[in-house]
Amino acid sequence: MNIHDSVPNIGRKPISSLIVELITNYLLSGELKPGDKLPTEMSLAQKLGVGRNSVREALKMLSSIGVLEVHKGAGTFIAKTMKTSILNPLVLSLVFEQGTSKDLIELRLLLEIGSAELALPKITEKDLQRLEELTDDLKKEGEKRKRDPKKLLEIDLAFHMALHRMAGNKLLFKLVEPIYTIFFASIEKSVGRAPQRAYKNHRMVIDALRKGDIDLIRRNMRESMKIWMNVVHQSSSKR
Repeated sequence: MNIHDSVPNIGRKPISSLIVELITNYLLSGELKPGDKLPTEMSLAQKLGVGRNSVREALKMLSSIGVLEVHKGAGTFIAKTMKTSILNPLVLSLVFEQGTSKDLIELRLLLEIGSAELALPKITEKDLQRLEELTDDLKKEGEKRKRDPKKLLEIDLAFHMALHRMAGNKLLFKLVEPIYTIFFASIEKSVGRAPQRAYKNHRMVIDALRKGDIDLIRRNMRESMKIWMNVVHQSSSKR
């Protein structure tokens, strides 16, 4: 499909929401396909009748949830592979809404602390060993001279998803999995910035779970996400 010629002028509509909606609608209809190249930022800005910075921010948002891939020197493309959860209406509604940094932080804290509280009476030694293994993997990757940010993100997400599964609530996990998509970019940035701190944070959470202390879990969970919270605040202030 020739998106270069079919982008409508949007006037005063919210830029980020409209571009997300436009591209996802093209994907769902089959007019845009994995691997397709998008117009340049300047071309999109001209056709949409908006500023280039607004378009750049919208494309960053789509990249953060895995819909777009940016290849330096080549351009921006629809991802060749993406999780089906990316096009989940819940995820898209959260992307449209965006919310404040406070909203995002409160949402994640609610999910993390809630899952940890539910997991506490159910967690087994095997579960704790799994968390230990993932934490050791994070440390090893973080100590590499050329560490891989994507790998760090993958390990960190695996740790948190494992904890959410240990809560033993299938309905909760069905909500958590797609919702976490909106945290990918900020988690990747925070873990990449300080992988050894992320390792220590995971150790804090495991320690609280081993002690079975609900108040310690709440405190350690909040403490463990301080760097991530700072990343979210900084990203929000740049919008």
